[in-house]
Amino acid sequence: MPISFPPISRRQWIKGSLAAALAPHFAHAASDPEGELWVLFSDTHIAADVKLEARGAVMGENLQRCVNQVLKIGQKPFGVLLNGDCAYLDGQQADYDTFVKLIEPLRESAIQVHCTLGNHDDRKHFIGAMTSPQDPRPLEGKHVEVLSSATMNWVLLDSLHEVNKTPGELGELQLGWLARTLSSCPDKPTIVMAHHNPQGPVPEGKKPSGMADSDALFAILAKHKKVKAFVYGHTHTWEHKKHEATGIQLINLPPVAYVFGKERPNGFVTARATAEKLTLELRALNPAHDQHGEKVEIPFV
Repeated sequence: MPISFPPISRRQWIKGSLAAALAPHFAHAASDPEGELWVLFSDTHIAADVKLEARGAVMGENLQRCVNQVLKIGQKPFGVLLNGDCAYLDGQQADYDTFVKLIEPLRESAIQVHCTLGNHDDRKHFIGAMTSPQDPRPLEGKHVEVLSSATMNWVLLDSLHEVNKTPGELGELQLGWLARTLSSCPDKPTIVMAHHNPQGPVPEGKKPSGMADSDALFAILAKHKKVKAFVYGHTHTWEHKKHEATGIQLINLPPVAYVFGKERPNGFVTARATAEKLTLELRALNPAHDQHGEKVEIPFV
């Protein structure tokens, strides 16, 4: 059965549960012979001013275009997962007010939106704008979530360490929660998502830019065969590779907002899950980009 929500007022929407239950949550959508459809956004960088431009991109316009394209896909997604840096620079309350307005068409179409936090977000302002005090919080001080469908699990982590500081960190409490969650969640193919990219040893004199406790993260992921991939954003790059030590698939999502190099695509990624695999497809905002339509397959069996 398709998801259905009762009508809600604008005030209820802003203060309602955008992030949904943090339980695990069980996703439902119309079945399709091509598999379950999920949509992956990252790095929207929305400012209070919807017309603000940075690095040659109008971030609000880009998010509007991506939202409109999702609504035209023709199959209702099980969810839109937005992987951090929802806000432009330092997570001002007004940034999230604009962000909420821009993704409201998804909510009005009964599509659930689930967010992680990045280094340009502010946890307090994010939670104040987009969750309710009544929402369950499985890990105090962090915004985490588990989604489970008939085919797969998503585990969403919170790598925000300091607002507007580049490096990220999960921390011991969250790593412990992740270990317990992977042991107890349904025995299905599982994708783990966090905003920050894996960070190897940092050469002397260099500043860290990714996830500081990456080694601890992958030591946990490697213990669970059901973990098939780690998905991240942060670097504004569409890329696919494998983690050298564990062989776990690594998926770097493109930004919705701006790119760091003119040759790189921005846009979003669709993810279709069947019993056999997860197929990711780049939907570049520039359909003439060489990588538009590029696909990556993650085997489930």
